[in-house]
Amino acid sequence: MSATTFLAVDPTTGNTFGDPIPEMSKDAVQALIARAAKEKSALAQSSPAKRAELLRAIAAAVESKREKLIEVTMKETALPNGRLTGELSRTVFQLEQFAKMVERGAHLGAIIDLPDANWVPAARPDIRKANQSLGLAAIFAASNFPFAFSVIGGDSASAIAAGNPIVVKAHPSHPNTCRIMHEAVVEGFVKEGFSADSFVMAEGLNPEITHWIAAHPEVTAIGFTGSGMVGKLLMDISHKRNNPIPVYAEMGSLNPVFFTTGVLKDNSETLAKAALDSATLGSGQFCTKPGIMVIPSGPEGDEFLAHVESYLATLQVAPLLNKGIADRYSSAISKLASDAKLKVFRGQENQNGFGVVPTVFVVDWESAKANHELLEEHFGPTSVIIRADFNNFEKVAAAMEGQLCAALHCTQGENVAKLLDLLAQKAGRVIMNGFPTAVAVTAAMQHGGQWPSSSTHTTSVGLDSIYRFMRPVAHQNYLDELLPPALQNGNPWKISRTINGELTNKAIG
Repeated sequence: MSATTFLAVDPTTGNTFGDPIPEMSKDAVQALIARAAKEKSALAQSSPAKRAELLRAIAAAVESKREKLIEVTMKETALPNGRLTGELSRTVFQLEQFAKMVERGAHLGAIIDLPDANWVPAARPDIRKANQSLGLAAIFAASNFPFAFSVIGGDSASAIAAGNPIVVKAHPSHPNTCRIMHEAVVEGFVKEGFSADSFVMAEGLNPEITHWIAAHPEVTAIGFTGSGMVGKLLMDISHKRNNPIPVYAEMGSLNPVFFTTGVLKDNSETLAKAALDSATLGSGQFCTKPGIMVIPSGPEGDEFLAHVESYLATLQVAPLLNKGIADRYSSAISKLASDAKLKVFRGQENQNGFGVVPTVFVVDWESAKANHELLEEHFGPTSVIIRADFNNFEKVAAAMEGQLCAALHCTQGENVAKLLDLLAQKAGRVIMNGFPTAVAVTAAMQHGGQWPSSSTHTTSVGLDSIYRFMRPVAHQNYLDELLPPALQNGNPWKISRTINGELTNKAIG
């Protein structure tokens, strides 16, 4: 362990506080990884029932530390009690949902095709397929979701549910939160008879820690939520390895929201306020924030803008999560504001700590196309309103890059079918008459879109996220006793399996 230490920072003041946290050396990080790698078999071979018990034990341990977690995290992030209370409940809920899923064995995807001498075009052997865990997963905690996408957020929860030990990189913006959450997760592992080494955590400010983890030969998959710069870095490290590994990166998005003329006629003020509330929620530090709004160029659009300007002038947001985010935001906003083609609306400045000014830019579509920086994500309380003739909405949508989400506000009878189809080609989730900020933890959720919003088409939210950390393996003509339990004739785990095309939980023979 290095003698170097660092401290947590209060975003409302910019001052450090708390006990010093040791900065991990390369040797310390590699030792952590080596210990975790030894636990691959124990987790991979655990039964669905045992895996479900583990997830519930972790959920209970996290819940037991609720009061302490919220107290510490409020100070480290400046996020309000209500937001953190809801986020922690979501974190516990998703662990419990994964427990229900793996208990049924649904994640295994067991398929059995029994031998068939009359199979066309040639006799079919005994082939049995099931998903198995990848090995050791590396998870990088996100700054903006200290519970839901940090130490035991969606990435870690899905990787554990899939049967993988984990090395997690704690986020230095909330280091004490990470420590408390890590302690809770380890309590859950130990309670269910697994080694504490099944879930290890690397700490430090040194950016090289990311490289050490991603390049380690024992790491077999990466889960990441954060900036495009770091996501691309992780992908580059993976590609340069002797054994490249999958990188499941969710890297941000503009999440365009379109408003038709019809919907603005009678709802302009309501929609303007709702749009700004969505764009400034969490001080705009959401990957689902509506970073682009597209409105018609006529009088309905004029009225919408007037409401945006007046409402924004009343808004002040909490300080941003850390100095780096605040500095990058202020620099980007200042640069954009210098463009004479842009109309600029501003809210109230927060002068405390890492406080900033919520800002909205207004531009016509032709000018927006010529300024690529307008069409990039700027993390913080800002959005770009693009004005275009409704007949050009499809062109605007077609010109955009891949997104996590897209939304359309419209009324019945408007010609929007082609526009919706274009949005579905760009985004992983398309919303009608709503805003993209909230993400439900549910089986049908898709939180992953086209490049550059995500590195793959997989989801980082919802039950399907488990499949990022598993891979299918076919077993041909195996002796029954050497098959994984999920594929054995007797079906010892009593799970549902597809046998010769029929879904059943019956044994064979």
